[in-house]
Amino acid sequence: MRVRNYTIITLITLLCCSSITRAQFSSDDRQLEEHMRYSREKIFNTWSLAIGYGPFIMQNDLTSYAVFPDKHWNFGPMLKLSKQIHPAWAFDLQFFTSDFRSGNEVYYSTGNINDYSFNAVTYINQWFNYPGPMNDKWNLFLKVGVGVTSYRTRVHHTSTDEVVHYSDLVPGSEDEGYIVLGYDPQNPDRKIARVNELVIPLTIGTQYRLNRSFDIGFETSMRWSLEDKLDNILTGANNDKYWYTNIHLAYKFGKKDKRHSRWTHRRYGFNVFERPRKDPLADEVALLEEELRQYEANRVITVDTVTILHHAMRVYGSNNMVSVYFDSNKSILDTKDQVELATTALYMKKNPGSKVDIYAYNDSDDDKIKNLEISKKRCESILSYFVDDLGIDKNRFSLHPRGDNDLLIPKDKRKNSPIRVINRRADVVIIKP
Repeated sequence: MRVRNYTIITLITLLCCSSITRAQFSSDDRQLEEHMRYSREKIFNTWSLAIGYGPFIMQNDLTSYAVFPDKHWNFGPMLKLSKQIHPAWAFDLQFFTSDFRSGNEVYYSTGNINDYSFNAVTYINQWFNYPGPMNDKWNLFLKVGVGVTSYRTRVHHTSTDEVVHYSDLVPGSEDEGYIVLGYDPQNPDRKIARVNELVIPLTIGTQYRLNRSFDIGFETSMRWSLEDKLDNILTGANNDKYWYTNIHLAYKFGKKDKRHSRWTHRRYGFNVFERPRKDPLADEVALLEEELRQYEANRVITVDTVTILHHAMRVYGSNNMVSVYFDSNKSILDTKDQVELATTALYMKKNPGSKVDIYAYNDSDDDKIKNLEISKKRCESILSYFVDDLGIDKNRFSLHPRGDNDLLIPKDKRKNSPIRVINRRADVVIIKP
């Protein structure tokens, strides 16, 4: 029954974590700065040391409580060294120690445990569509490992607190001494070598990023023993286990101007092993590329297009470009614009040495500063689409907000011109390698 209780608690906790994470990423706008983005080429801090403290609850064959002790609570310190190998994966070495007491109306066991474990850690929030810390502040993690518990234990009579002798249970077994481990069976007050036993830990937890150097965390773990002798009682249907929970403060080693890898955001379109996911739109993009090639081969060149290309060659020194047009004072890309820019992204991926200059203009306002600000937003909107949605390296772009400078249609004629929208545009100019 107690195993079932812990299983239910663990499942509920995981479901809550999953719900929180899904809710977070459903509203994630992915407005990320460059130092927040993960890539293998960048250098991040990866080591941390945590110190914590929390309650220790023994669950053995003598335990009378269902989940939480009704008395005799024990607490112990914890030390943990962690190495991040990827935003989604880490390893840690953990140590904690605590006294314990667990019993019923007839017998109880007391002792001390030193727990050493090696754990593999995965960050749950790195598994979803937009992988990264929630709100850039929270991580949820799950870890499993293998450990060794080094302990001492003695079994006592509840009524007298005296250590139980084998002859109290089996008459004629006086020579076997007292029911102890890690103590002399003939003298239960004298310590001898500790007893070691393998344990399997399963842990869930959360972390909150305080700043570049410190995190605060909470974790709770259940550890199952493999030999069922933590209380020196070999009866009962279940192996002994214990529950340890702690709140800890972690110090992140490394350069102060670098992020720790566990607080970075992974690229969209890659799984937690950094392998590209199959893009469900890949076939559609290929079909679209073919249609665009056919369109280019058969399209009709209009007078306006010739004018724009001539202007592009004169101003930019290249007519290999895509123009995007905006509504007055707006910087939002519509679906047609995104399709046009996707063709440029395809070219850039096929030609890694190519770069792009983004020039943006505006003449909707009489104020030159406002025109410049609007053209800057248009540059940034296009850059965000290339980088965040299409996965192109930010360093391959240069932004040139021009405001109402170098307008194609002179500003004093715009009110009488039916094509004044040409002045509310951005030109994406490809610089070939």
